[in-house]
Amino acid sequence: MGLSLLGLHDILLTDIAPVFPALKHNLKRNRHLFTNTPNKKPPRHAQLYWNNKEHIAAVRPRFDIVVAADVVYMEDSALWLVDAMEGLVKEKDEGGVIVLGYQIRSVDADKVFWEKCVERFDVEKVPKENLDQDYRYEESDVFLLRKNS
Repeated sequence: MGLSLLGLHDILLTDIAPVFPALKHNLKRNRHLFTNTPNKKPPRHAQLYWNNKEHIAAVRPRFDIVVAADVVYMEDSALWLVDAMEGLVKEKDEGGVIVLGYQIRSVDADKVFWEKCVERFDVEKVPKENLDQDYRYEESDVFLLRKNS
């Protein structure tokens, strides 16, 4: 929602079915904040399961920016996440980038995720000194991922 308030448009917020009611509630509760944004409406929202190719294919066009935070925590879903990110973001030469807020939650999931990520994406770690000092934490990192050429 914050990205929309900063002026970005065509934002899609996603989550899985069990969490979706909370997402919808937060959008409804904060609807008044969007009256002063360029499109005057809140972001779109949809259910998205990373392992559901129909969900991924339904999200068109691909996005310039995909923002994900604290999403790698189970080994089984780490591969699905990489597939989903690849399907949702534009090509590198079209300006596509994934902004990933990251903290290790599972050593096994971390290993699987990064092994697959480096096969498909160019990975750039944002130096801590480039992050706002109020929001940077020693145990968390921010990465920029762009599809391999």
